[in-house]
Amino acid sequence: MVAPVRSLRQLLASWRGRFIAVFLALQVALPLGYYLVRRDRRDERWAWRMFSPTRLDRCEPVFSVGGRPQPLGGEFHEAWIEIARRGRRVVLEAMAARLCAAHPGQDVRLAMTCTTLDGRRDAVGGFDLCQLPEL
Repeated sequence: MVAPVRSLRQLLASWRGRFIAVFLALQVALPLGYYLVRRDRRDERWAWRMFSPTRLDRCEPVFSVGGRPQPLGGEFHEAWIEIARRGRRVVLEAMAARLCAAHPGQDVRLAMTCTTLDGRRDAVGGFDLCQLPEL
């Protein structure tokens, strides 16, 4: 039977205790890193989502190829479209790259409006994603 740990020093004296301490520190640090250092504020893969209203944001991405609106349903899987409606930049950039490859020489533009839980609206895009591939 294992004796109860009475102090932090006693816990850190064994390799098991150090492993537990590092494991717990990582469980806190990884999600915290997504809140403090991230390029896309709508990317919450490792975040504490239950505390975040960001998951309730709704975006309407509209891609156009050569000036004409591009229907996304025929080109992309519905899972990609659903993640794009959450405003995930990596997915939107990948979709644009795929459209650029499928339509060489034509400009691919994204116009996206996102509505937050409090009703605020943000607009993103409007430029040729074949020339500037990052949002």
